[in-house]
Amino acid sequence: MNKIILYATLLLLPVTSCDNNISLPQEDIEPHTVLVYMIATNSLSVYAQDDIEEMIEGVAIANSPGSHLLLYEATYNDAPSLYEIATINGTTKKHLIKKYSSDIRSTEIKRMSEVIADMQSYAPADKYGLVLWSHATGWLRTLEKDYTTTHPLDFGDDYGHTMSITDLANAIPDNTFDFIYADACYMGCVEIAYQLRNKTRYYISSPTETLAWGMPYEKNIPCFFESNINLVQACQNTHNYYATQGSYSTISLVDCSMMEEIANLCRQIHSTSDIQVVPGNIQCYNRNSRHVFYDFLQYTTILASPQQAKELYEMTNKTVIYKAATPKFGDITIDAENYSGLSTYIPGTASTVNEKYYKTLDWYNKIHN
Repeated sequence: MNKIILYATLLLLPVTSCDNNISLPQEDIEPHTVLVYMIATNSLSVYAQDDIEEMIEGVAIANSPGSHLLLYEATYNDAPSLYEIATINGTTKKHLIKKYSSDIRSTEIKRMSEVIADMQSYAPADKYGLVLWSHATGWLRTLEKDYTTTHPLDFGDDYGHTMSITDLANAIPDNTFDFIYADACYMGCVEIAYQLRNKTRYYISSPTETLAWGMPYEKNIPCFFESNINLVQACQNTHNYYATQGSYSTISLVDCSMMEEIANLCRQIHSTSDIQVVPGNIQCYNRNSRHVFYDFLQYTTILASPQQAKELYEMTNKTVIYKAATPKFGDITIDAENYSGLSTYIPGTASTVNEKYYKTLDWYNKIHN
């Protein structure tokens, strides 16, 4: 989430009670295990408990004893902990699996890698899913509020400590997850999808901010536990949850197995084009005074030859399996004709610190080097 919130004084909600001494037996390999990686030691803490209650409801609705929902929870109220949300004797609630030391931040590679390894050890499965829950600013190392000041964010906020997208990718073993769902702001970048191309088959995210309430977990958990994981329905659930209330939403589902192919075409386009793009004419997705998230397809098509543009359009439609957007997101108008479901960066439009970091990303080195 770097979820869109109004920065007012927030009151912490009480944490749901759980059985701190229950040790559930390790299962044989089962169809599905989904890990929600929740970093709530920040201004989103007030929303965490509501989402956990939705997860509990979702597990009860799914009634899928062959699947597991694990929750890594970093909150102000307790040491970071790994739980299973499970139904035992007719009651669905959190059950403690493991407590972690607080001297390693949840935004460190070491901690995320440890939690993923514990997930695989405790609940080995045929298919794994990962939900990322926290603040985020996409690939940006800093969120540019204006032309002169920056505020550290990128992915996660653990008492002000954050995680770069390169660190996020390095924390996840290759070919581990069938899907990654970024329930966080600005994570719908082509740069992130490419960075995670070897980590997951499918990637769900938003090119804009996301609202603080996140996805409707009670609706989406059953989708994650279906025999054939229903990611399209999960995306539709999230979009409809906001759209039917007259609120704001953008979302897309990307097939990461296509990312290398689309990168090869984009490299060809960028290497042969001398067209000067006017960023102000491109659909943008961030509300800050300096725009850095632009529509991927609209921008790249301008650079392409007619044949390249045709190939790119067809390839993008194969890569982005599902996309949806409300006509507006806050004060941003979203043109349906120029909404590809992915954002991208136009080099030279961000601050020096972000420009320097951008050049370390796999996408930059594939496309521009």
